[in-house]
Amino acid sequence: MVKRKDRPYLPSSTAGIIRYTDVESKGPKIKPEHVIIGTLGLVLFVILLKMGFII
Repeated sequence: MVKRKDRPYLPSSTAGIIRYTDVESKGPKIKPEHVIIGTLGLVLFVILLKMGFII
């Protein structure tokens, strides 16, 4: 069988999976702990609002 030499050798792909951890993006940097604390605070605020303790 004759090998085709007009195409360069390419390594096998990763099935379309792209790693974005190597890319530095613009925007605010938020720690995961801050996101969890903010979410819990929002949930607590909504619960207190529905119970009538706020406003």
